[in-house]
Amino acid sequence: MRTLLGHSQIHLYGVSWLKGVNASESMTSMTNCSICGQPLVYSTEARIMQCDFCGCEDNTLIYCAAGHYVCDLCHCKKAIEVTRQLLDKIDSKDPVYILEQIMTHPAISMHGPEHHAIVPGAIIAAVRNAGYRCPDGAINEALERAIEVPGGWCGSYGACGAAVGVGIAVSVLTDATPLTGGPRSMALGATSFALARMLDGQPRCCKRATRLAVAAAVDYLKEHLEIQLPHTRKTICTYIRRNQECPRTLCPYYDYAAELSRP
Repeated sequence: MRTLLGHSQIHLYGVSWLKGVNASESMTSMTNCSICGQPLVYSTEARIMQCDFCGCEDNTLIYCAAGHYVCDLCHCKKAIEVTRQLLDKIDSKDPVYILEQIMTHPAISMHGPEHHAIVPGAIIAAVRNAGYRCPDGAINEALERAIEVPGGWCGSYGACGAAVGVGIAVSVLTDATPLTGGPRSMALGATSFALARMLDGQPRCCKRATRLAVAAAVDYLKEHLEIQLPHTRKTICTYIRRNQECPRTLCPYYDYAAELSRP
């Protein structure tokens, strides 16, 4: 476990967050456009946009109506840094708990491709903490693979990145490659298993998707890899008012009393 130097710590939600690892000061919104805060456009026709932070040009389906664009790497850079550091520190064997603790950090947006990486990170950290075999560098490898999965894949490409994250976790844990028949099939099966949990007829919600993905992973690991992880069975969502497309009573994590209690 790496030692984190040069950071003062504050305690929040049961985890020692690191001061100075908050979301970029340049990001004015963690829900809509990071530049101006306006709602994003989710298009069916790609256009070439230049990232307002790093200047790279991307062919993208998601952008701000006012002309702003933030690439996936710039969008989730701080979130991935925070995730990597917290996964080094958290000793819970419960992947649901680990997921929820990471998502409460202010560097994590309401929606975004960082969730694709948080899923395999939480799964592998729980497996490691529970004493099961993990390849050396498994968490970092999973994070590096997962950040390659673009935002908006669920609607534009037909595969939610959180579900792909489950497949990535299984791939890393089983040392799968395109040439290893059994592990390859197991990784594909993990993604398929998680995707099947997400066919709910609702607009995307990265919080709901990550929760469903991790819950599916717990069941899949138990059935196919004989890895049994303790897990929180009842999760109540606290992000309802941040999600403009929240389906409320149609979401398994919705709680009316919790919504009323939020400011």
